Amino acid sequence: MWRWLPPRAAVLLMAVVALVGVPEAGRASVSIAVSWEDLLQTSTAAAVMTPVDSRSAWENGRIYTYSHVRVARQIAGTFPSGGDLWVRTMGGIVGDTGQRIEGEPQLVVGQRSLLFLQPGANGFFHVTARAQGQFPVVAASAQRPAYVVRSTSVGALVPRQQPTAVRTLLAADALHGRTVDDAAFEIASAWGRTHVR
Repeated sequence: MWRWLPPRAAVLLMAVVALVGVPEAGRASVSIAVSWEDLLQTSTAAAVMTPVDSRSAWENGRIYTYSHVRVARQIAGTFPSGGDLWVRTMGGIVGDTGQRIEGEPQLVVGQRSLLFLQPGANGFFHVTARAQGQFPVVAASAQRPAYVVRSTSVGALVPRQQPTAVRTLLAADALHGRTVDDAAFEIASAWGRTHVR
């Protein structure tokens, strides 16, 4: 049987029920959108690469992953001799602990990506503009040649403040859905314009 509660207890009970019923807010990454021109200008190299190995380690309270990547197709810029290099990204798994950093590129062993790179410390490279500089390659099929897509790790992109009359092509949109050959041609064509010596 239900009993009537005093008004103060009824209000307290309703407040508890309301708080328990509120869903927890989702977590997401928000990054400033990088323009296609900025991605090109700030990168020193672009290539289709395949991670062949990776190692993660704790550094200053964070996990970093070092991916050994093999250059499958050099498109623009300069690379170390040998066609292999190491790319450093934030996040990874060490022992039973994993860290995922939203907005950071996800380099998976055996999965090709078109990457825009910059040199980092100690001979390692990092992906320019984080996940905005990674375009995973979708394998060719009988219906379609291999093509690139924007990274799903980008998160929400906030446009840079600019005059409303100016329309800027975003890096995440510049190559999405284009064939690898078409993307390579577009990058090589724009590289000379954006890397004037």
